[in-house]
Amino acid sequence: MKNRYWFFKKLYKDYVIILDDKGINKSYYYDKLLMKYISNNDINYIIVYNDFDIKKVSYKVNNYRRYLIIEFLVKLIHTCFK
Repeated sequence: MKNRYWFFKKLYKDYVIILDDKGINKSYYYDKLLMKYISNNDINYIIVYNDFDIKKVSYKVNNYRRYLIIEFLVKLIHTCFK
């Protein structure tokens, strides 16, 4: 699973990579944190199915880096004030 994730992450750097495993959506690393922003309809993502079929969703305004910075800052604040 992680090999497939890294392959698609190298191809699509500013996309959230979601691996669909029998109806269960999985992701790794920071894409796992960014999955909650998909419902905002302003972040690009790719769903990779088991048979390497992909569903690519892209919007004119991609806020991938914005949400990534927000998640870094939230994680930093939580670790500093723990």
